[in-house]
Amino acid sequence: MAYSDALTKDDAPKQEHDFLKLARERYADAITFWRDNYYDANEDLKFAYVEQWDEDAKAAMQGMPCLTLNKLPTFIDQVIGDQRQNRPSIKVHAVESDSVTPKNPQLPGIPGHQQPVNTKPVLNIAGTKDYTDAELREAIIRNIEYTSNAEAHYDQAFQHATECGFGWLRVNSKWSDDDVWTQDIEIKSVRNRFSVLMDPEGVEEPDFSCANWCFISQNMRKKAFETLYPNANISSLGDQVGDYMQHWRSEGMVKVAEYFWREPVKKKLLLLSDGRTVWRDDVQKVLDELQALGITVARERVVDTYKVMWAKITAHSILEGPKEVPFRTIPVVPVLGKEVTIDNYTYYRGLIRYAKDAQKMHNYWMSKATARVALAPLSPYILDAESIEGFEHMWKQANKKPWSYLPYKHKMDIPPPRREQPPQMPAAELQLALGASDELKSVVGLYDASLGNAGNETSGKAIIARQRQGDRGTFSYIDNLGRSMRRVGLLCLDGMKVYDTERNMRLKFLDGAEDWVRINQSVYDEQSGEWVSVNDISAGKFDITISVGPSYQTQRIEAADSLMQFIQAVPSAAPVVLDLIAKNMDWPGADEIAKRLKKIIPAGVLDPQEAQEEGIQPPQPTPEQQAEMAKAEADMAQAKAQEALAQAKTLEAQAKIAEIEAQAQMAGPGSSEDTVKRLVVEALSEILTPAA
Repeated sequence: MAYSDALTKDDAPKQEHDFLKLARERYADAITFWRDNYYDANEDLKFAYVEQWDEDAKAAMQGMPCLTLNKLPTFIDQVIGDQRQNRPSIKVHAVESDSVTPKNPQLPGIPGHQQPVNTKPVLNIAGTKDYTDAELREAIIRNIEYTSNAEAHYDQAFQHATECGFGWLRVNSKWSDDDVWTQDIEIKSVRNRFSVLMDPEGVEEPDFSCANWCFISQNMRKKAFETLYPNANISSLGDQVGDYMQHWRSEGMVKVAEYFWREPVKKKLLLLSDGRTVWRDDVQKVLDELQALGITVARERVVDTYKVMWAKITAHSILEGPKEVPFRTIPVVPVLGKEVTIDNYTYYRGLIRYAKDAQKMHNYWMSKATARVALAPLSPYILDAESIEGFEHMWKQANKKPWSYLPYKHKMDIPPPRREQPPQMPAAELQLALGASDELKSVVGLYDASLGNAGNETSGKAIIARQRQGDRGTFSYIDNLGRSMRRVGLLCLDGMKVYDTERNMRLKFLDGAEDWVRINQSVYDEQSGEWVSVNDISAGKFDITISVGPSYQTQRIEAADSLMQFIQAVPSAAPVVLDLIAKNMDWPGADEIAKRLKKIIPAGVLDPQEAQEEGIQPPQPTPEQQAEMAKAEADMAQAKAQEALAQAKTLEAQAKIAEIEAQAQMAGPGSSEDTVKRLVVEALSEILTPAA
């Protein structure tokens, strides 16, 4: 039985004890699994930002200066800057191309949940535009990113992965505000990368989506903990190794952990006659109301799935929860650097790991060169001791004080004092230091062109090509971030079930534009007096892809520059693209100028719908054109009148001919053929003669 169900039983204390014991065992198992990776990552961080000389290296310098000419942050910043210029973005796509039965018009689609494809689009609140399901979900995810400040959290997780091989993102559900009953989804990063302990079995999938449990822990000061949780039991459980308590002890601190775990469940899935796919538990109360609306259960089956539970715990107490969270997988997502599996163990590394030796070499040889030049004794004097008798105090300070002169006793057989030649430039040490700098670039995978240094290239295309070639060695970091963001997007799709009440939802689009839609329609349950939302969770209808490229703002600037070059090459095209150039400019008022320029675009360029949306009236004809149009309309009316008259006379002639033929038949076979012809001619002449 699942722990979340067992708490309602009489043996809840025992269940709680067993639950915490299992949690401590899992925590210890995760520490054992992640220990080596976390230790190496911590050493990498210390080397990059704290200290690059260990005690043995300092002792070997024998008191000489130990310089730290740290080049690693430059390489890290280069990779991070490349990611910020080419941000991955989430795209939502419909997996299936055709739909099942359309929805009942009395129960419109619910944009917060998956539904059959190609149904009637959802109209915005203003009634001016409608959106497909995929467009709605993508815009809702962008709004989640905007309200969560997800861009900053993506950046932080990516920096962690670049530095030491892994960072973490998480997706939460929260109440929209203190005084409302609506929930929202938010995207966050984990500031302390070493606080996450993931199920070792979860690393089988690249995005850890198969993990069954996870911890996110923090150490709280005892006084702060007692203030937040005054009723919690913080007494020690003793030195029970079997309970793995050694991982929860800290002097004056209390370890608090968020604990996620997955529980398998069986749920009944219903296919309604209007095409919706719903869980029976969600609509059980309103099945009779749905039947009154003509909506019945078409099919039913049992599904093996998961529910994700959450609790906040210490080693020996449950502080909050347990409660169910609206996901089917653990909502903690890794952002990984580079990885390799050896002997069934996976090692994760960042940019620093293999660059440390080259950085140590550079520091060592630059310190040696500096010591030889700057800290070597000044050149000594070569002289006879008898020649400076009486002036020894001055000569002893000759390399310390700027004496205006140094007296000596001249002797015929002894040359005057002379200074020894100064030490030469330490070429060997400097050469080794430069070699270490080149080795550093080779290990990291970033060369001069990627770092902005000038090369032999002269054309812009050649420079860009060289920069891209250098970026290939670090592209895997950005690609791994895209993999993680895809999982974040899937979690957001999964978690949209929290949008279970009627509400106005803001949509955000790639260009920064916004719109609003009304989501969710509820059915009133007369028996319980409650409103129940019918949520469509058709599995597999939508998927997430990631596009990587320059930000929308960068694309605007590049588009404006390309359009400027285009009209220089084709000046005749300028009148029809000036509004597009202004729209892509990055200065205040550009959009207003674009609207004004669009109004002077030559007629025929904008289609009628676009012109109507922009409020552009069609061009009015000149008086001469109006006169010509009136004359043409009059001539056309006269021609139509003449045509109608001719048609009437033809019908009259046909009637007369029919009358004459009837008279001839009545006259019998003895009548003359000439008489018949004469009568026809007279009749036609009478009809075709214009009226006086």
